[in-house]
Amino acid sequence: MKTLRYPLALFAALVLCLLTAPAPRADTTTMTGGAGAFRLEQAYVNVPDMNVFFYAQDAEGNAYTPTMVQAAGLELTLGDHTLDASSLGQASSPVCYLVVLDNSAEIEPADFRQMRGAVWQLIRHKEPNDQIALYTLAGGAACVQPATSDASSLYTALAGIEQAEGAPDAAGAPALLLGDIQRDYQALAPRKAVFLCTAAASLFRQPALLAGASGAGTLNAAFYTFVGGPSPQALEVLRALSNGQIIPCAMDEMGDGMLALQQQMASALELRTEVPENLAGERQEIVTLSIPSLGSAVQSSTTVYMGFRMTRPQVEKVEVLGRNTLRLTMNQAVNPNATRPQFYRVASNDIWNWHVPVREVEISEDGRIVLLTTDPLYKGNYNVALNKVSSRLSPANVSSLRDETDFTIAVWPRDRAFYLARFRAPLLLAAAVLAVLALQWRRLRRRDRAAEQTAEAEHLLAGTQGPAALPRRWVTLFWAQKGSIAESRWAGMVESSLILGSDAAQCDLCLPDAQVRAQHCVLCVRGESLLVQTLDPGAPVFVNGERIEGEHRLQNNDALRLGRTTVRLVL
Repeated sequence: MKTLRYPLALFAALVLCLLTAPAPRADTTTMTGGAGAFRLEQAYVNVPDMNVFFYAQDAEGNAYTPTMVQAAGLELTLGDHTLDASSLGQASSPVCYLVVLDNSAEIEPADFRQMRGAVWQLIRHKEPNDQIALYTLAGGAACVQPATSDASSLYTALAGIEQAEGAPDAAGAPALLLGDIQRDYQALAPRKAVFLCTAAASLFRQPALLAGASGAGTLNAAFYTFVGGPSPQALEVLRALSNGQIIPCAMDEMGDGMLALQQQMASALELRTEVPENLAGERQEIVTLSIPSLGSAVQSSTTVYMGFRMTRPQVEKVEVLGRNTLRLTMNQAVNPNATRPQFYRVASNDIWNWHVPVREVEISEDGRIVLLTTDPLYKGNYNVALNKVSSRLSPANVSSLRDETDFTIAVWPRDRAFYLARFRAPLLLAAAVLAVLALQWRRLRRRDRAAEQTAEAEHLLAGTQGPAALPRRWVTLFWAQKGSIAESRWAGMVESSLILGSDAAQCDLCLPDAQVRAQHCVLCVRGESLLVQTLDPGAPVFVNGERIEGEHRLQNNDALRLGRTTVRLVL
């Protein structure tokens, strides 16, 4: 009975494969009269963007060029919407490989090492922007390394995977993968491929692995199961029944099989288009590609989930690594060219509104981590925002400064350097204004001094003249209205008296001031003295700030205030 165990297990696996083996990702029909093959790989929808990846091959199995497919008249529909199919080219979007390792203890250790070596080859030959996530099955499906493009992290995680007790959790793996894809949909590369690695012996003991693989239809991703064993030819029927998605191979050739799939995915074509915004939400639509010129049978269709709307690149988390260093964790991979300091704004959330200068930017290989080197940071609350940083997956998806992420620094209190940096500009401006005012005051003072010297000289010259019949004296007056820095000058010989007022017809010196009376006061010469005398009790006269009544003897540099006008005397 024991000799029949493996044949029976193989028969059960074949039956299960017929019932539940994974169907192609898309319903595909092809022309057989030399038209070749036309197969859809997956449709990546991130409203309003949609990327459709597909394969087009001639009868000899050679890939059609984008030009030939475009010339054949490609048509694209989403539900009842006809979409633009003009942006067609060779697929260049990065690929996310979700590698599931069957690490159950029942697999021979040598075989398990071969499986790990196959994954090691996949990591080594991936493109720089391609991502890989690692999962294990034994004792329960688990993610041991989230999707990343960092090869060193992948090598470390792969080296830590060991065989474990327990049956492989084939039923829970699709649910785990689906949850991770939906949670990190935008952070993952647009193209997704699931690689399940197991052994033929494990498949015989656990035929449910095939049933688990059948759940890949909900992932909207290409799904391939690598079955390693000593006699892969005996399992070729599985490849035919699964339409090439189950790949039997020798254990030491599993890595070559993965690399062959990598090369095949490089021949895919990519159609970039947009879908209406109103299609976003928890709904599904049928994507159909067809080439009517080659016959209605050349078409491919699949069902895609429309529940994802494009999210702008934004900072999810801020870590303070030092007084001059911030580590930003992004919600998605950003463009590797976003290394200019102008792309990042760091500001304080206080009355200072201090914009912290960013000196240097370094982006990790996977585009999810950004290191900022800034000016010294101080205690307080801050925010950081991205200024027109584009997503690595879609360059049209650009960040907004309105999407701010707050963080707090509880150390490094403000010191004199902080305040000096904040007040440097206003202090320099104030110093410049004061310097201009000082120069202006000095210029006016020199002009006044020159006028005084001129008045003194005129006064001395007037004293050399012969005696006059009336008492006379040389007087120089400077007057200006309140609030004005401009002064007017009057100099002359006062004989007996000089009437000050606002009416030129009634006074000797007219002051243009509405608060000055027509005849406000009079300056009288008595011997060597000069007196001021009020003419109207209602017209006050102030000498050096004190109101006078009647007569008051004036001295050199005395200041008279009449209304809003101040008159300074030089005797």
